[in-house]
Amino acid sequence: MVSRGIYRLNRNGFTAAELLVVIAIVAVMAVVSLPTLIGYMRAAGAKATAEELAAGINRGRQLAISQNQTVCVEVVGNQYRYRLSTCGGAIWSGPGTDANGFLTLANNLTLATNANPVFSNLGAATTAANLTVTTNYPSGNITRTVVVSASGRVQIQ
Repeated sequence: MVSRGIYRLNRNGFTAAELLVVIAIVAVMAVVSLPTLIGYMRAAGAKATAEELAAGINRGRQLAISQNQTVCVEVVGNQYRYRLSTCGGAIWSGPGTDANGFLTLANNLTLATNANPVFSNLGAATTAANLTVTTNYPSGNITRTVVVSASGRVQIQ
């Protein structure tokens, strides 16, 4: 006959009831946290796109300073490009641009602007602008605004 102390030492694994309880707890936690995670991912995507656009506008400002001429950041759809001298001037092409000089932002967004930002050769914005980045989701849109001030400062609100 085997004593009870030895019998308990040889007991390995979990019972089916214990496994079901753990699975139920994990399922409830997933259901509760999933909407928050999805919302965070969407907000992070909108912020990342706004940061990418702000970096592109700053690149246009740096281009104006380095080329010692006016540069217009022309926004079309979810793309932008740099034009030298005026918004109707020669198209600048460089690393990352397509055949028409456009740099493309992430998909599933709408880009709206009240004016195309224009930078002088000193880096100041001769035309200030507000650019609105809106991500399009069936459950709702998330909006971030990229503001170009007259001093040439680019910030996200």
